[in-house]
Amino acid sequence: MPPYPKHLETSAGRTGNDYQQLHDWLDNYPDHKAARHDLAALADNRAYVKETWGEEAVNEFFLHVAEDLLMKEIAVLVKAGSPEEAVRHSTEVARKALKIVSRVKIPVNRHLLARGAILHDLGKAKTYGMEHGEIGAKMAEELGLEEEIRQIILKHIRGGLTAMEAEELGLPVRDYTLRTPEEKIIIYADRMVDIYTDGIVPDANEAMAESQFAEILKTYPKYGKNPATLQRYLALHEEIQGWMS
Repeated sequence: MPPYPKHLETSAGRTGNDYQQLHDWLDNYPDHKAARHDLAALADNRAYVKETWGEEAVNEFFLHVAEDLLMKEIAVLVKAGSPEEAVRHSTEVARKALKIVSRVKIPVNRHLLARGAILHDLGKAKTYGMEHGEIGAKMAEELGLEEEIRQIILKHIRGGLTAMEAEELGLPVRDYTLRTPEEKIIIYADRMVDIYTDGIVPDANEAMAESQFAEILKTYPKYGKNPATLQRYLALHEEIQGWMS
């Protein structure tokens, strides 16, 4: 896991506050460290962090947990040659996916979710083109990663392409339908991260990106892409919001 000072440095760079007390709470109490990184305890730990240090600290909590638990997967990206910006994006998607899963009320394989989120853009080690899903899935197979991870990588392009869309984009025609909660949450987190890191909402306001998700996708073709993709993302938004309510 990253050294403790690195967590302080990361938080300070992101927020202007190193959140030392938060990172102390996570790392410097050996008898409680495992429980505070436990993916099964995300909701309870999130509530405590928010009450103690505020909403901004919640984001730092999830990033700290993601970085600590996914060091092996981050190393896979780096060894494969993923650009630094792609590693940062994937880490942010993992953070956001864990934040979302802490709110849903359905069963989710949280370890698979976290690993799939960090590895979803593995193919960007080779290309940023539309085929990076195909290439990433092949790389995952060569690395001996499980089929569930390979499917997440394969399907994340535009949130589950139709056969017609795949053909139009020059991709293999196959079933890209998102079926599992893990696939759906990762794709939703990926799109949400794009919205607030691109500056579409002020101050990377995640709550605003979520509340205005449908309006943003309808307004900015970059995110909605085309009518079929737009409707998929809107349906995904409604489904996942339903899991949270």
